[in-house]
Amino acid sequence: MKGVPVLVFANKQDLVNALQPSEIAEGLNLFCVRDRAWQIEGCSAKTGGGLPQGMDWVVKQIQSKA
Repeated sequence: MKGVPVLVFANKQDLVNALQPSEIAEGLNLFCVRDRAWQIEGCSAKTGGGLPQGMDWVVKQIQSKA
């Protein structure tokens, strides 16, 4: 993969009516993106859940390019 990796934080996952990451990916048509790695990480800014996992993913993507 050549393009810049894309990370989307799906905030508000602590709410019962929050869209699932897969629904967000579908809405953004990310399943058609094939020239770069992408990830949707469910998170909650209120609790901090999901933020470390998203940042870890970004770091791994950058390290794999080096």
